[in-house]
Amino acid sequence: MNNFGVMYRYECKKLFNKKIVWISFIICVAVIIFSQVLQMVGGYYVDGKLIDTNYNLYKYNKRYDEALSGREINQSLIEETIDGYRKIPDTPDRHYISSDEYWKYARPYSSIFNFIRGTTDMTTSEIIYSWQPSETDLYAKRQIWLESSWEDSRLSEGEKDFWRKREAQIKAPYIFQANEGYSRILSSFQTVGFFELMFIAICLSGIFSDEHIRKTDQLILSSPLGKTKLYLAKITAGISFATVSTILVTVITSVIILCIYGAEGYNAIFQLIYRENSDPITCGQAVIVAYGNMVITVVIVSIFVMVLSEMLHSNIAALAVSTVLLILPMFFSVPAQYRMLSQIWDWYPWGYLAPWNVFGNYTISIFGQYLTPWQAVPMIYIVLCVIIAAIGKPIYERFQVSGR
Repeated sequence: MNNFGVMYRYECKKLFNKKIVWISFIICVAVIIFSQVLQMVGGYYVDGKLIDTNYNLYKYNKRYDEALSGREINQSLIEETIDGYRKIPDTPDRHYISSDEYWKYARPYSSIFNFIRGTTDMTTSEIIYSWQPSETDLYAKRQIWLESSWEDSRLSEGEKDFWRKREAQIKAPYIFQANEGYSRILSSFQTVGFFELMFIAICLSGIFSDEHIRKTDQLILSSPLGKTKLYLAKITAGISFATVSTILVTVITSVIILCIYGAEGYNAIFQLIYRENSDPITCGQAVIVAYGNMVITVVIVSIFVMVLSEMLHSNIAALAVSTVLLILPMFFSVPAQYRMLSQIWDWYPWGYLAPWNVFGNYTISIFGQYLTPWQAVPMIYIVLCVIIAAIGKPIYERFQVSGR
């Protein structure tokens, strides 16, 4: 076992001694930081007219949201919100954001208005000019909107009933809380996941193939440790590298965002930042769940990349295949009418890392118990990790017999 530890540390050392690892990591983190800072730069324009800087707009949002924090989204708050928006002049172009009335009366309630608009099927005009403000009607419309989305996703009656029960666990009326920091972390989830998967593909695509390319494989494989221990040492080192790097990038991203936008809202209900979901969890819990799923996803991709590099005996080929698999979801999607294929595609590792997939409506039923994507997918990936690693083992061992 001690010999295995020596080989494991040796493989880890080889990884961390690569310049490409540090260069890729720095670029990855720099892009994430830049994407957050960039959102605070520049201004908001309407018809070419500068309304305000993005930084000032953020300060307004933060101040107004903090003033509303702790209030229930009930009849009183709904009426206040609609009354404020009805003071806006009914201009033909509907560019009410540039009006003085919007900033004076409506802007303080913009988060509540956006919640009403985002959780019902009503347009902005319908809410302002036609809707009779009603707490009962708001939550009833939300349920109708959810039912419609479940129908569009081709959910079974059992799945719909499961989500109805989940929705019923969320106490209404909802309590509003400022949540900008956690909202930003979740909105950055797909970007962070994309760069982390690319980073892993770059760093691990040569963990096996480099030895074949440099023709040092026979020297290394002559070790008395045996083929199995050598293979497991490499796989374990790659998994450790993938896990640690993902956690590190997650921590860096979260700290930067929370420092910029504030850490308020950990206990806010998740539906304030992701209205399509019915999980009875908080914003903070949702962030932990999402990035926890990212760790498992990165691990399965890392094992795939390592095994692929051994199969192809080329880090460039392994990286090329991994890159294609990563960008594929950007160009293709499967309509919900093909339910099974759509679900498989949503849970495809290189495309799974998006909030609408992790917190999607598709479920798996096991012995009558329904599992949500963020519960089921990690279990599936863990099984696939074992299978892929098992497939790679005989490939690695056979090469030693038929190699140079």
